[in-house]
Amino acid sequence: MSPTERKPTVTSLAAKMPTPDTVRLTLALQTTLELEPMLALFIQEANAHVSFAGMVLRSPSRGLELHSGRPARHRCAYHVTLLENSLGEIEFSRDRRFGEGDLAQLEVLLSALAYPLRNALAYRDALLACRKDALTGVGNRAAFEEALAREVLLARRTGQPLTLIAIDLDHFKRINDLHGHQAGDDALREAAARMQASLRTSDLLFRYGDEEFVVLLGNTNEAGATVAAERIRRAMAREEMCRHGLPITVSIGVAVLAENDQAHDLFARADAALYRAKAVGRNRVEVGGQSVEVR
Repeated sequence: MSPTERKPTVTSLAAKMPTPDTVRLTLALQTTLELEPMLALFIQEANAHVSFAGMVLRSPSRGLELHSGRPARHRCAYHVTLLENSLGEIEFSRDRRFGEGDLAQLEVLLSALAYPLRNALAYRDALLACRKDALTGVGNRAAFEEALAREVLLARRTGQPLTLIAIDLDHFKRINDLHGHQAGDDALREAAARMQASLRTSDLLFRYGDEEFVVLLGNTNEAGATVAAERIRRAMAREEMCRHGLPITVSIGVAVLAENDQAHDLFARADAALYRAKAVGRNRVEVGGQSVEVR
């Protein structure tokens, strides 16, 4: 691909052509706060004025990169800012060069996008914050329940296996009692980090309760989930929590979605397997009534 042809900065305050089209476009874009539908509306309007094959929105500070259409040889990219706040970069691409008239028209169109984009990004940030556990940074219980319902429907539609792993830190209350709640918070943060590092990027980790975590593994059967659960157990047992020198182990239960399961059935079986793991000695994985001994 050729190098980016132009990378100016666009601000809504710098729009040189406040035409009725841009006013109408801004009003249309403000009919939704959902980022992807709003961008789809913008793409439809922009393509009516300047044809392009693909568009990308990048916001590295948010870990966000949304692609629409297909990449092509010639590109033009704009840093979109509003009141000195960066909203990210928008890149257009197509098979032939962008002319000066095309670039000017895109700049006018982008000037209409700035406020709706700011609002959609703020809404997205708020939704993500509501679904994150404030202490550990992983998904919270509300996010888990939403993801579980979604993943069960997906597994039903595709016929792929879905597995749930339930995890509980062993004797966690002793940490708070003997070392204080700050040590407990540190242990939870490090435990979440170790679990996340042990998982694939496609696996979903959530904090379900005080010292309880759950993982959803899409397109993963019982054997694969058992390997993942044992990897988590080993990562926790491998060394003490570095800051406080605390030995922490986990008990783990694994369950696979059965043909007639509802979401709560899958969770209940994993939770029951977790309690069996605790009952037979802790620091182990329990799958379908059979425990995996500590090695």
